Amino acid sequence: MYKKLLKSELNNEHLKGKAIVAFRATWCPPCQMIGPELKQISENSNDINVFDFDVDQNREFAHEMGVSSIPSLFIYQNGQFVQKTTGYLPADELKKLFK
Repeated sequence: MYKKLLKSELNNEHLKGKAIVAFRATWCPPCQMIGPELKQISENSNDINVFDFDVDQNREFAHEMGVSSIPSLFIYQNGQFVQKTTGYLPADELKKLFK
C-alpha cells in the first residue's frame, strides 16, 4: 500500500507490519527520484506499506520526527522503529533495510 498523507491521517498505521514513513518535497530532485522506487516497493511487496509526507504540508510533523534533510525515510517493523536513512536509494536497497 502506498499513501500520500497528512499527519492527522496516519493514525499509527505505520506501526503495523513493515512500513516506510517518507518525508519528501516536490521541489527536491532526489525526492522525485525516490518516489517511483517507493511506489515500486508498495506494488511489488505486499507486506511493506509506504506512507509519503510532503514536508511543506507537514512541517510540524517533519520537525517532530527530526527531519533535517530530504528525502528522509523512517523504517518501522512490527511497531518498532528500525532505522532512518536519508537520500536516494533504489527499491532493492530499500527492501534490505527490513532484514
